[in-house]
Amino acid sequence: MRSDKRIIAAAFIVLLTAPTTRSQDGLALMKVEAGARPSGMAGAFVAVAGDPNASFYNPAGAAGTDRFTASFGHNTHWENIRIETAYFASNYTGRRWIHGGIRYAAVNDIESRLAPTTEPDAYFDAHDISMKAGLAYRLAERLAVGAALGWFIEKIDIYRGSAFNVDLGALYDVTPELSLGASATNLGSDFSLGISGRPGTEKVSLPATYRVGAVYRYDRYLGAADLVVLNDQSHLHLGAEGRLHEYLALRAGYMFNYDSRNFTAGASFTHRKITVDYAFVPYSNELGTSHLFNLTVTL
Repeated sequence: MRSDKRIIAAAFIVLLTAPTTRSQDGLALMKVEAGARPSGMAGAFVAVAGDPNASFYNPAGAAGTDRFTASFGHNTHWENIRIETAYFASNYTGRRWIHGGIRYAAVNDIESRLAPTTEPDAYFDAHDISMKAGLAYRLAERLAVGAALGWFIEKIDIYRGSAFNVDLGALYDVTPELSLGASATNLGSDFSLGISGRPGTEKVSLPATYRVGAVYRYDRYLGAADLVVLNDQSHLHLGAEGRLHEYLALRAGYMFNYDSRNFTAGASFTHRKITVDYAFVPYSNELGTSHLFNLTVTL
């Protein structure tokens, strides 16, 4: 089973980045949901504000953060895939917030063969890195906008490529209970994977993602719905969160129109200024289960 999962992971990366007659969609691991709290809500997070992980979904999401808040995540996906994250958000002035983050994703020990053999000829790794920083600004009492600039780096074995990218987003509070959000993330030019001093592969496109959604809050409960357009396909994400106690919150969600993903769940435990989040994301097609952890600190 371990070998099967490594083959699946390798095929997943190679198919998305192999050169063909048209641009391929690269940075596959940068599409995976970021943060345990959003993941527990199936990524229905474009209209959520005040969480440092929100900037992955909407650069206006930092609005509403009262103090400097940082979140550090460790996510294990399948057998040999891991994603490490670090996001922060802080109020800069009364109407401005700064935010930023870094994501590092790795697939280790991918087997390489020139011909069918019992033992691989060699092993190689694949790495994706995203670095972003941005600003959220409250234009009016109910409207906040945001933007972020970033840099993607992808390395597969000895091949490497990088690209500049931009995120744009907005949040609008219809009422104190209902908020709307919209964003366009990972916008930028194509890039090539190549070896230094040699011509690169065919162009690889960024994982541009478009989201529009809403959040409704009632007492200690929250419900969210996002429409997500990725790879020219539309997906519906639904999520819910309930704070059962001052220290405990539970979450659940569902993602529609994916081949291997649907139900998600999660929980968080808060003590003073520290929150520990956990998300459970099962995959079908024998891909196993992902476990995501986040430690969030408010200063």
